[in-house]
Amino acid sequence: MIRSLLQSLAYSGKGGRDLRIDFLRGYCLFIMAVDHIGANSFFLYLTGNVQFYTSAAEGFYFISGLTLGLLATRETFAQTVERLLKRSVVLYRTAILIALGFGAWSLLTGLKVWDVPWPKENWLEPLFPILTMRQGYAGSEILTLYVLFMLLAPIVMLALFRKKGWLVLLVSGALYAISQYRHDAVNLDASNFATYFLPAAWQFLFYGGLVIGYHREDLSKLLAQFAPLRTVLSGAVVVAAIAFLWSYTHGHNLWPSLPALALGEDNKTNLTPARLLMTALYIQAFYILVTSLWKPLYRVLGWLLIPLGSASLWTFTGHIVAIAVLYNLPLYVSTEDNVWAGTLWDCLAILGIWASIHLYRRFRPGRTARAANPKAAAASD
Repeated sequence: MIRSLLQSLAYSGKGGRDLRIDFLRGYCLFIMAVDHIGANSFFLYLTGNVQFYTSAAEGFYFISGLTLGLLATRETFAQTVERLLKRSVVLYRTAILIALGFGAWSLLTGLKVWDVPWPKENWLEPLFPILTMRQGYAGSEILTLYVLFMLLAPIVMLALFRKKGWLVLLVSGALYAISQYRHDAVNLDASNFATYFLPAAWQFLFYGGLVIGYHREDLSKLLAQFAPLRTVLSGAVVVAAIAFLWSYTHGHNLWPSLPALALGEDNKTNLTPARLLMTALYIQAFYILVTSLWKPLYRVLGWLLIPLGSASLWTFTGHIVAIAVLYNLPLYVSTEDNVWAGTLWDCLAILGIWASIHLYRRFRPGRTARAANPKAAAASD
C-alpha cells in the first residue's frame, strides 16, 4: 500500500520535455533573484542568503550543461553546433545589452542600479572592455562565464558524438584539479574575463552536467539493473543532505572543518572540492525529492517554478530589471529591513517576472508555429 502510494506521487512523464529540469532550474533562479534583491525576507530561510554549502549559481550552471546534453541526443551534430552557436550569440547579446542598458540608465538618469554608478567622466572608456567581456556591469558578469562555456561546447559535443565522453570527463577533471592546485596556472584565473567565478573550476560543473545529460538514457538503463541498490543509495543521499542541513544549523558538529572548506566567497569562487561535493549531494537530493514527490510539488509550486525555469534567460534578465526598479522606489528603501515588507517585495518581483513570461509567450511573434513544434520551442528557451 505504501509502495503504491509513493508510486502515485512520483514523476511519470514520458518523452518530450522533462519538467523536473525546468522545475529545478526555476528554483535556482528563484533563489538567485531573492538573494540578489537582498531584502530582509522570510524567503532567505529557504535560500540560505548565499551562506550555505552550495548556492543557486552552482545548480544553474550544472542544469544548463545537463539541458544541452539532453537536447543533443535528439539532434545531429550539425544541428547541435548550430544551436549552440545561436545560443552563444543570444547570451552574448543579452550580457552586452544588460551592461550597456543599465550603464545608460545610470548615466542618463542618475538612478541606482545593481552596481556602482556609471562614470560620468570618460563615460566611453568601459565600452570596449564590456564588448570584449573583460568588464561587466549590473550583473552581466554572471552571463560571461556562460558565454565562454557555450563557445567551447561544440568541441565537447564532437567528443560526445564520437563516443568519447570519458575523454571529456578526463580533461575537464584534470583542468579542475589544476585549478585547485594553481589558480593562476596557464591563465586559469578569472582576470582575463569579467566573471565572478574561476572558469577552470566551474567548467567541471557545466561540462560534467553536459556529459551526464548526453548519456542520461544509458545511465538510466544501467541503474535500472540495480534497482534495489539505487533505492538504498537514493535514500542515503537524502538522509545525508538532511543531516548536513541539520549540522549547518547546529554548529557544523557533523564535520567541524567543513565551513572552512566550503563556506565563503573564496570557496565559492574557486569551487573547492568540499563545496563541489556538497553541490553534488544537494543537486542529487533535490532531484530525488522532486522525482519522488513530483505530483504534490507540481500542484503547489509548478505553476511558478516551471515558467521561471523554462524561460531562464528571460527570468535572469527580469530579476536585474526588478532590482533596478525596487532600488529606486522610496517605499522599498524605507521598508526593505522589515521582514514582512521584504517578503512582499520579493513576491511582487518574482510574480512580476512570472507574469511577463506569460505575456511575452502569449503575444510573441511565431507563437502559432512554436505551439505546433514543441521540440523547437523547448530548444529555444
